[in-house]
Amino acid sequence: MLLLALSLLCAPVDHEVLLQLLSVDTSHGHELQALQPVLERFKAAGIPAQLLESAPTRGNLIARIKGTGAQRPLLLLAHIDVVPVEGQKWKTPPFTPVEKDGYLTARGVTDDKAMASAIVAVALELAASPKKPSRDVIVALTSAEETGAIEGVQWLVKNHRDLIDAELALNEGGDIFVATDLSRVEVVQMSVAEKTYKSFRLSTRGTGGHSSVPPMDRDPVLQLARALVKVSEYRFPAHVIPEARDQLATAAKAEKPPLSEALANAVRTAPRIDPRDEEAITRERVYNAAIRTTCVATQLQGAPADNVLPTAPWAAVNCRILPDETVEQTEERLKAAIGDPGVAIERMDALGPGGNSPLTGPVPSAVRAAAKKLWGDVPVINGLQFGSTDSKYLREIGIAAYGIDTAPASLEDTRRGFGAHGANERAPLKWLPAGTQFLREVVRELVK
Repeated sequence: MLLLALSLLCAPVDHEVLLQLLSVDTSHGHELQALQPVLERFKAAGIPAQLLESAPTRGNLIARIKGTGAQRPLLLLAHIDVVPVEGQKWKTPPFTPVEKDGYLTARGVTDDKAMASAIVAVALELAASPKKPSRDVIVALTSAEETGAIEGVQWLVKNHRDLIDAELALNEGGDIFVATDLSRVEVVQMSVAEKTYKSFRLSTRGTGGHSSVPPMDRDPVLQLARALVKVSEYRFPAHVIPEARDQLATAAKAEKPPLSEALANAVRTAPRIDPRDEEAITRERVYNAAIRTTCVATQLQGAPADNVLPTAPWAAVNCRILPDETVEQTEERLKAAIGDPGVAIERMDALGPGGNSPLTGPVPSAVRAAAKKLWGDVPVINGLQFGSTDSKYLREIGIAAYGIDTAPASLEDTRRGFGAHGANERAPLKWLPAGTQFLREVVRELVK
């Protein structure tokens, strides 16, 4: 704690706020505790701000920097909850930020507390500037993104929509990739769309009873297992959507043959993909996720004891659906692939469609201008977000939401598991100020 206190004494605002946020375990709530110092910082700067409690220990901070009203508001969004660390092997305490060997290590440093701290710094600067922005700038630091945002953005949309209503939004979901040796920025990726998150519950029925006398005519567990094998072996139709073309084209330049050739061909023939190219792309799981809807079994449940025959075994199958496909299509394709009416398929959740935002307009232009100012002719590409973010809830209510990044990292670090949700999550210290500067420049473009 002494080292943390000394760091705070000489740290820039964004780094100081980041260390404070990282020091609070928000994996099971407690966002209100983490946000209280931010609230006090905003109030001291004269920024109207409030903490809205959505559940015990959980809540959301909303602040607003008033503009001239010449344009509709800009929303700056980041979540400060994090995924749990139980079961992971950390080399350092996950909620004690450690600066070592050029990296800052802590749970949440890349997902999404660096974004939150950058937003705080930029908001404070806007409020201190004598020149008013052309639009109101709204800050929303939220809860529960990792668990469906029921106490976070979904709660705000339902109960306080007026406080976050905006024309445009900047959120997590993009990437700034730097070289493996951390020497330079190699690519800036802006998320313009994301896959729809939808889980299905597959279940079968059995008669139950004692495991010493199993039925010989039918086994509900085996029936379910066969269905899961079919789900695993099924390949959803492959095609290239406009939002993923840039990603694949950039990957084609970075990879080696035959994968590089297959990726380049897929971009050239888009949306169609030649079967030979599809085969090569499918073998690489990241690029496979860019060209098709995917479904995978993630949970299994049988009997309550090992000597009891299950009456209703079930499995959860999590699907990530391309933006140009629907939940209904996916469900029908699963049913056809399984081909067994004895396997029931039910929808488990309702997180809404991932959606997309325009490929051209104020935010794409601002992102490209900011990247050029900071890093010259670095490639700026549109991207499809495979995961799930709060942007989908904003798009549903008419806000054009885009994903950017404020914690640059190398692709190699991500592949080694040091990125979001991984044990020993970390960010290169030398690039965190650049991430904040990138957000600063993007916002400046949008409010001038």
